[in-house]
Amino acid sequence: MIDKNIIRGYLDELRISTRLDDDGDMVIVQSADEDFGHDVVIFVMVNNNRLSYAAGAPGYEPRQDPYHLANRHNCRRNLPTAVVRDGNVRMECSFLLDEEVSKEYIVENCIKMVLGSIWRAYVDLEKED
Repeated sequence: MIDKNIIRGYLDELRISTRLDDDGDMVIVQSADEDFGHDVVIFVMVNNNRLSYAAGAPGYEPRQDPYHLANRHNCRRNLPTAVVRDGNVRMECSFLLDEEVSKEYIVENCIKMVLGSIWRAYVDLEKED
C-alpha cells in the first residue's frame, strides 16, 4: 500500500522540495535554466495506490502546433505521455502500485526516472529528429 506520506518521505530523502496545493497534492517546481527557459511545475498525486504525475510549463508557448508536438513526442518516447489540455502541452504519467514493490523500485523507476523524463520531455519537445 502506497500513500502520500510515503512518497513525500522518499522525495525528502532525495532532497526534492515539495509543497502541498489546495487539494493536498504535492507540487515540485523544476526551475528554468539554459536548456529550457520556463519552470516546469509537477503535481504529484497519490490515490488508491496510484502514483500520478501531471506537469506543465506556465508561460511556455510552443512555436509549433501543440498537437503535432505531443504526437511526435509520444511516437519518440513512452514516458511521460504528452497531452494537450486547454491548448497547452502537458506531461502525464502514472503507476499502479497495488502489489508489493521495493522502496528502491519506487525511488528509481517511479520517482527519479519520471522527474528526469518530464524535464527532458520539455527540453526536447520542439527539437527536430
